[in-house]
Amino acid sequence: MKIGGFLYTFILLLASLHVYSTDLQKNLDPMEKLEIKALFKAYGDLIDGIELRGDEIVFKIHGKNIYYKDGKMLSEKNFERSANFDSIFYTYRKGPLTGTFEPVPYPIHRSSDFLDALLGATEREIREASRWVRFLGHRVFIHEICIEPLKRIDRQIKEHASVSKEVRDFISDTVVMYSMKRRLVSGTNNMSYHSYGLAIDIIPRSYKGKHVYWKWSSVWDEDWGYISSSDRWQPPQTVIDAFEAHGFIWGGKWHHFDNVHFEYRPEIIYIAENISE
Repeated sequence: MKIGGFLYTFILLLASLHVYSTDLQKNLDPMEKLEIKALFKAYGDLIDGIELRGDEIVFKIHGKNIYYKDGKMLSEKNFERSANFDSIFYTYRKGPLTGTFEPVPYPIHRSSDFLDALLGATEREIREASRWVRFLGHRVFIHEICIEPLKRIDRQIKEHASVSKEVRDFISDTVVMYSMKRRLVSGTNNMSYHSYGLAIDIIPRSYKGKHVYWKWSSVWDEDWGYISSSDRWQPPQTVIDAFEAHGFIWGGKWHHFDNVHFEYRPEIIYIAENISE
């Protein structure tokens, strides 16, 4: 029986942490505990529960079992060959890029099992749970879990625009926004976060002669991974900060940089805010 929303999942989380303290404390390192907490914090309303099967941690999501281990979230079938997959987590730092550019590696062999269980495994399921909303004067089609965060971002950016010409110019120079579209991440077998209605690409009239996307740059620059942040087009920092404040990460911080791209990863942001340096 569900008690309802956050309260229910919070009770489940407390119960699960109690189990860890008695049965699995010695087997879970601080990062694993933080990752599990981040998942509940980010998606608690969509997680039915958590249980132990032997030494395995199993998330119950819409009648499906998703196994957690070493940052991986896998179906039982894929869990048996977990060595073939990367963790769904990676290091992300909020705020401006300073000093030497330190790109964030993106999981190349990420399984879609977790998102398939959480949000739907087919385009029809995702579309049924997605809505058209207005964002900075454009229509975007996104999953319903992003709607309220995106509304808060919209308000925050418009507040900045009232005092910043840079932000006003950014808004007026934006010509199109791409949102939900079923496709793979370029160069991988991973489903893009666009496939789940969890990502937005913000396209300006001009990139002003700067780099914006690793694949375009790689066509003529074999050292594309070392292109400095100053030579890359990017939104105003206050825009990036607004997205990060409400659960989105920016693709400009990846090694395979995609500077127009924002995706909803509240678990990654939660870890960035709570990790011990």
